[in-house]
Parts: sequence; structure tokens; C-alpha cells
Amino acid sequence: MSVLIIDKKGEDCELLRDYLHSMGISNIHFTVTTEETLKDLTESPTKAELIIYNYDPSSISKTQLMNCLGLLVELVDIPIILLTPLNDRSIVERAFERGIYDFIPEPIDYLHFKARIHASIKYQNETRLRKNNEYSFQTDLAIAKKIQRHALTPSLCSKNIQFDGINIPTNKLGGDMYSWYQIDENLYAVMLFDVMGHGIASSLVAMSIRSLLKGMMTRLIDPVSVMNELNRHVYELFADEDDMQSFLLTAIYVVIDIKNGQIQYVNAANPHGFIFGKFGEVIKLPSTTTILGLLPTINVHKKTLTLKGWHRIILYTDGLFALSDKNVLSSKLFNPYLTYDNFKALTSFTDDHYLHQRQHNDDITIVSITIDI
Repeated sequence: MSVLIIDKKGEDCELLRDYLHSMGISNIHFTVTTEETLKDLTESPTKAELIIYNYDPSSISKTQLMNCLGLLVELVDIPIILLTPLNDRSIVERAFERGIYDFIPEPIDYLHFKARIHASIKYQNETRLRKNNEYSFQTDLAIAKKIQRHALTPSLCSKNIQFDGINIPTNKLGGDMYSWYQIDENLYAVMLFDVMGHGIASSLVAMSIRSLLKGMMTRLIDPVSVMNELNRHVYELFADEDDMQSFLLTAIYVVIDIKNGQIQYVNAANPHGFIFGKFGEVIKLPSTTTILGLLPTINVHKKTLTLKGWHRIILYTDGLFALSDKNVLSSKLFNPYLTYDNFKALTSFTDDHYLHQRQHNDDITIVSITIDI
């Protein structure tokens, strides 16, 4: 424990040193002025773990004292104890407003002094432990964020189709995820899902589901089979949890057949997607099935559409509703970007609506797919 004492009078230096030595504290430094203290702490921030300010009313005014305390509190995040006569309680009140940790009245009573110093040491140790835990937590969070980012499928571009996506979590982690796979030469599958809730819990659920998607999508392929399997997994994984509803899932799954110009999809309570045609036509992809994970079995309904020529498919989670006053988006929101390349359209939309800069109440995920068949 290192203590820095600011004592312009100098009369109490030996007394304070003796008291601290009797408590086993020998790393003690003295300064006379606040300016000297600020200079020492700026050059060596770890020089002190506790500051004792011995106020001398004959040396500086109350206003100067408050300014000095304010500067110290702003510079260092350590306890500051004020030694002051008790004949003016307003000094103590204003000092606490400036951010001091405690005060000790003069004349100094050793038992009182010892108790307040021990309390400040305990406070500092707890603060240091909290900061270390917070640092470790933020480090782990950054690693988890990196892992989750790597779990997002990278862009895919072939002769007739291109996939791109963005994911913007509310915090460093989120519950939205997307994946797409090329099943064979002509068949592609894409899944976009949103775990109810935010933060670490929903991100863990999302990663659990993400680990199963490739097997489901490439093995089962059919939207009905994939959604039934996904529902069963989510329900069984959390069926015995009291707050199971926190882990319900909305999802949209699309299978694209390039050779036959056909798409099949199931929308499980996800916001409706859009399909934009070359000549201005717009097709909505509304919900066809209930939310996933609520019931052990569900009735899954798929829809089939036939497409020819150029089309762009936009899928998104409900976090994007932040751009609208209602829980619905107009297709006109995406119209200005239809002439752009798939990736540029997505990044331009994101930049124009300041999605990375906004404060979000929900994760935002968008998938853009351009096909030409």
C-alpha cells in the first residue's frame, strides 16, 4: 500500500507517518502543494493508492480547496481522504460533492484514523479486483465477438448467384445469425435466424444453433424438413428451462434452384423478405409458420416461386424496424440500391442509414442475394 500525503503545514507529517507505520504502511510520500501532487501523479500514476489531503484553512481558501480536490478526483481513480477541522461542515459536504472517499476530523483520533484508512484500503482492493474482473470480462467478450464474427458465412459469388450479409449486434455479441451453402452445382440454401433476447445468452444460443445448420441444410435440404428439425432441436434444448421463452427463434429459410429457376422457402415468424425483379416487380416472403421452439411439433408450410432473369432477394431481422415508425418495412426502402452490385448495395444501404453509428435496441442483420437465371 502506497500513501501520498498533501500537507502544506508540515506539522502533522510525523504524526501521520507514525500512525501509518503502526498500521504496517511504510511506502509514504509527501507533497506540499496540489500542483506538485498533480505533477508527481502525472509522471507516475501508480505512485499512490491512497491520498490524504491535510487541509489548512490559513493556506488556501475553500474555493481553492474544492478546485484542488476536483482536479485530483479527475486525474486519479483512488480514494482521497480529507483531514479537516469539524467547525465547518459545509467543507465536508462540498468535498463529498467533488468526489472524495472520506474525511477525518481534527484533532486526529488514532482509532478513528485507523478505521478510515482500513476502510479505504478495503475499498481500493475491491475496486482493483472489480477492474481486473471487468478487464478480463471485456477481453473474453472481445474473443467471443471474434469467434461469432468468424461463424458468419463469408460472401459467396458464382456465375449466377451472389450472397452477402451484414450483422450489427446491439452489444458486442448478438443473437442474429445467417448461413448459406452450395448444396450442389445448381442448388443453394440460405438461413437467417434471430434468437429472442440480446447479449451473451442469446449469442450462445445462436452459436449452438449455428453449429448444427450445415448438417441440417446440406443433408435435409427441403425447407419443411429443415424447419421441423430446427424446431425440435430448439424445443428439446431448452424445454426444461423456466425462461424458455427467452430462447424462441424466428427464422427464414430459402432454397434456390438455379437450373429450374425456382425457390422454395419457409418463414417462421420472421419479418417478411422481399424479392425484387428487373422490371420493378416486388414479391413479399411473408410468414408461413409459427415461431420455433415453443411447441415440440409444428405445422410447417413452404411456398414455391418460379423466377426467371435477374432478381434480388432481401432478408432481414426485426432490428431493422428501427428505420420505420411501425413494425413493417416498405420495399421502397431498398429501391435506390437495386442498380448497385450486390455487395455495394448492402454496404451503401448500411452507410446511408448509419446502421453502424446508431444506438440499437435490437440486433440488425441483413442478407442480400442477387440471382440471374
